[in-house]
Amino acid sequence: MRRGRAAGILARALPWGALAAVCVAVPAHAQDSAAPKPRMFSVTTERTLYPLQRAGQGVWVVRGDTGKGAEGRPNAGFIATREGVIAVGGLASPAQARAVIRTIRTRSQAPLRYLVLYAHHPDMSFGAIEFKRAGAQVVSHPNSRVLAAEGGPDAEMADWHSVVGLQELVGFEFANAPDHPVTGWDTLRLGGREVVVFHPGQAHSLGDLMVWVPSDRVLFAGDILVEDGITMVVDGNSKILLRTLDLIDSLKPRVVVPGHGRIPTDPTELTRLTRQYITTLRDSMQAEVARGRSQRRAIEAFPPPDERRPVTRNSRIRRNAARVYQEMERAALGLDEEAGS
Repeated sequence: MRRGRAAGILARALPWGALAAVCVAVPAHAQDSAAPKPRMFSVTTERTLYPLQRAGQGVWVVRGDTGKGAEGRPNAGFIATREGVIAVGGLASPAQARAVIRTIRTRSQAPLRYLVLYAHHPDMSFGAIEFKRAGAQVVSHPNSRVLAAEGGPDAEMADWHSVVGLQELVGFEFANAPDHPVTGWDTLRLGGREVVVFHPGQAHSLGDLMVWVPSDRVLFAGDILVEDGITMVVDGNSKILLRTLDLIDSLKPRVVVPGHGRIPTDPTELTRLTRQYITTLRDSMQAEVARGRSQRRAIEAFPPPDERRPVTRNSRIRRNAARVYQEMERAALGLDEEAGS
């Protein structure tokens, strides 16, 4: 899509209506509201630079927003080598991606060789086209199915406009299909550095990838971990998520970069927080199924969601509860087949 045509195409797509802003469908009655949705992210200009945090030798975190759980601008990062740069995280819009590339250029002028996508949700992939235009190969899982895209690409793009703003999407084009597909464990070798990219299974989504820099023991975890521990499993599986948390701990990382939010000083903090939340939720929903309570009744005890902002804490808790209830119901019926990895 040429930049000059982007605004017109997006405007024509708007009548398709709204699905989820990030991972899940917004209820139909919320779609009918005339009130505009609050923007998740601040405006990005062509001069915007993002804060950097050094995580290792040539390993940098491009810091996102903190204090917003899964709702702020995501964390990105890059590994700079003498032969090129491996970028991590596709960001939520072309404008954000251009800001990340400008930020990378404050530390390295080497060519962009790879972009690793954590997942195929809009907040993690809608800036990928800018990295491709800069010459990077996209490294991603080939399964891009997410609930946010169930209405088709036009609807997904139109929905995301209401989250980031039309100006942020100038230059947009889908670019999340892999040039370098990863479905298990793979190693990128560049400029004497080794960077491991791996798929832990359907923890947060079908297309989850994590990035491990073994020489510096730095893990980019993507949305498998978020600042407040309320990892979304609407496109994932809570049992696989628990196994993935164990895998993260087994790596003994020195630095853990979550998909959203602050980088903890204790690298075990977020796995511990997430494990406690998911374990408690599984136990609760298992008990609800055992006593024969319906899914609707089971989630009524949780605080009401803000239907205009589907990734707020209360919204995530309720949507996760519905997903885990279904998992427990299937287990009770002897149909506990984990989603494909």
